[in-house]
Amino acid sequence: MQVALTVEEGVALALAVQTLPPFIGPVRGEGRSVLVDVDLAAIPDVPTLARLSFAAVGSVTIRAALIGYDGDVATFELQAEARGLPAHRLLNHLTDTISDRLRANGLPDDLVELHPGPRAPLARVHVQQAIDARVRGLSLATLDVRDGVVHAGVTVGDVALH
Repeated sequence: MQVALTVEEGVALALAVQTLPPFIGPVRGEGRSVLVDVDLAAIPDVPTLARLSFAAVGSVTIRAALIGYDGDVATFELQAEARGLPAHRLLNHLTDTISDRLRANGLPDDLVELHPGPRAPLARVHVQQAIDARVRGLSLATLDVRDGVVHAGVTVGDVALH
């Protein structure tokens, strides 16, 4: 089965189950990317040095560009912009802090892996694991983002919600 929905529609479905942390602003699709606004200064419980950096940077727009889906893992390259200037190198130095915040918001330790990349951080998202946490009997075979629309090839068995 082929499923296509805009990034905004996907976020609306996710918000039916769980709210976004207060430091996350609007999430939207653009081209092959998902864009999200993050108020870095509003992220709680970060080390003092990171807090000072976050306060100086302020809000950032993070562009997560899908660069591949293989073995149930979606890989995104993360670019960040703050006040019109590139800020993704800052993210490369904050991958551990960001991972800690994801865990603090209830995500399993290995659901999202952040790694420094050659140009910008890479996020590896274990998509099938996320699906399995909420729904049994739904398998994701393909995943792509085009023109702000998520295209997924899914196999449906005996579906049950958790």
